[in-house]
Amino acid sequence: MTQAELRRPYKISDLIEMAAKDYWAVNKDGMESGHQCPDTGIYDLYIYTENFQDAVFEDLICYLEEPPEVTEEDEEIFPEFVVKEGLKFLYSGENFESVIEVAFDQKPRPSVKEFIDSLNYYRQYDAFLEF
Repeated sequence: MTQAELRRPYKISDLIEMAAKDYWAVNKDGMESGHQCPDTGIYDLYIYTENFQDAVFEDLICYLEEPPEVTEEDEEIFPEFVVKEGLKFLYSGENFESVIEVAFDQKPRPSVKEFIDSLNYYRQYDAFLEF
């Protein structure tokens, strides 16, 4: 399985492919719920971007980086790379993978477009898209 790299530019479609590539090899029991994405390292990271507008699109360039530190005063201190590059938070890796997993729970082979639609729906409504 491919492992995610910090601070490397990825298209969002590349991250989707990475999380979805070996999905059914890891989840051999079929369409039962409770599956997990392959361990790519995305889950524990945050996904940031500089060019976010209103919707995620296939060629959106993203970066993986550590989540912000939270001070005792609940202030978020973002990693130096994020600040230096002027990046904005897009998804936690946990939420990103949850969207992928829910799509697979509904359909055995979701398309990249369906994953993108699901990610946009989640971002807008904080809920999972149902196919």
